[in-house]
Amino acid sequence: MNRSRVLAAVVAVVLVAGVLWWVGKDDEGSAAVACAPSEIPEHDDTTLVVEGDAWSGYAPFRDPELLQGTEYSLLYVDQVCQGVRHADLTAGRADFAVTTLDQYLLNNPDGTVVGIIDQSVGADALVLGTGNHDELDNIDDIPALVEQFASAGRKPKLAYTANSPSEMLLNELANTAEELTLADFELVPVDQSLTAYEMLEDDDVQLAVVWEPETTAARAAGHTVTLSSADVPHSIVDVIVASDRLIERDPNAVQAVVTAFYTRMDQLLADPAALQAFYATDGQLDPEVAQQLIAGIKLYGTTEAAEYLNTEVFPLDKALMQQSVESIESLLSLVHPEMPLGQAQIDGIYVSNVALRTRQPAAPPPPPPPETPADEEEPET
Repeated sequence: MNRSRVLAAVVAVVLVAGVLWWVGKDDEGSAAVACAPSEIPEHDDTTLVVEGDAWSGYAPFRDPELLQGTEYSLLYVDQVCQGVRHADLTAGRADFAVTTLDQYLLNNPDGTVVGIIDQSVGADALVLGTGNHDELDNIDDIPALVEQFASAGRKPKLAYTANSPSEMLLNELANTAEELTLADFELVPVDQSLTAYEMLEDDDVQLAVVWEPETTAARAAGHTVTLSSADVPHSIVDVIVASDRLIERDPNAVQAVVTAFYTRMDQLLADPAALQAFYATDGQLDPEVAQQLIAGIKLYGTTEAAEYLNTEVFPLDKALMQQSVESIESLLSLVHPEMPLGQAQIDGIYVSNVALRTRQPAAPPPPPPPETPADEEEPET
C-alpha cells in the first residue's frame, strides 16, 4: 500500500484503563473504526521506541539499522492515533514520537521537540472537484458553487482527514482565504486522504483536502489544486519529540537518535537519485510519484535544522521553530479554546551538537618555504 499520512479520524475518545481510541458513527451510521493501544514488543533498556505513522518523512526511523554503530537499537511502532502516540510518550511506553507540530501542541505530552523533520510546501492541498463540475476550476468559483447549492436548500460538501495535517491546513486556509468560509460547507471528516480523494472522484463531495500521493492523482484526474501548504508556510511541520523521561535518564540516547537521523538525511539530500529511490522503496511508490512527494515537502538536513531551531530571525528575533509554535498556537486556540498555551518545550542543543561535529575545520595553509637572503653566496664546491 502507499505509505501516506494515515492518521486517526473524526472523534477520538480515550478510555483511561485501556487507552482505546475510536472513530464514532456519524448520523448516517457509518461504521466505527477502532484504534487500539500501541503494541510494543518486550525490549531491553538500550532499545529506543519511536512511535509514528506511515508518513514518508518518518521513513529513516523505520530503518532498524539507523542506530547501527551505537550502543542503542531502534524499534518503530506504527500508531495512527495521535492521542495514543502522545499518551505513550507521557507514560514512558515510547521514547520518541514523530508527529506534526500542531498535534504536539494539541496533545501536550511530557516531551520536548529536539528536531525538525520536514515541512509541507505543497504536498497537502485543497482540491476542487473540477472533474465533475467544469465551472469549478478556480478558488474564485467557490462562492458561486455555494449559491448554487443554497438555491436547492443544500450546502456543498468538503472532505478532510480529522486530527491530521489536513484539518490544520483547512483551518489555516479558511483563516487566510476570504473565498473559503467553512460555515458555507457541510464538512465531512474522514479517516485518510485516500478516502477524501475517492469521495471527490465520486462527487460525494465537491471539495477535499488531500496529501500526496492523492494531490498528484487529483491533478492527473483533471481536478484543480487551488490552495496548498505552500500558501501557508510553516503551518505543517513534522518534528522529533523526545520523552522528558528519556532526556532526564539518558540524554546520550537522545543525542544518538538525533545524530543518526541527520547523518542519514545529509547523505540522502546529497544524492537526489538515492533520495528518490529511498522514498519510493519505503512507500512502495512509483518513482515519479516519489519525486512529486519530494517536491511537495522541504526536508531538513543538519545545517538547516540547526538554524530552524536555534537561529533568531529578524524582525521577531526568535528562532523559526518558536515562531511556528506561536503562529500555530494562535490558530489552534480559535478552534480549541481549552488548549493550554505556552507549554511547548524546544531544545535545539542536540541538533547543534550534530552541526558542530559535521563542520570540518579548514586545513591550515602550508608553511611558506624558508627565505634565502639575496646576498647569500652559494657555497663553493
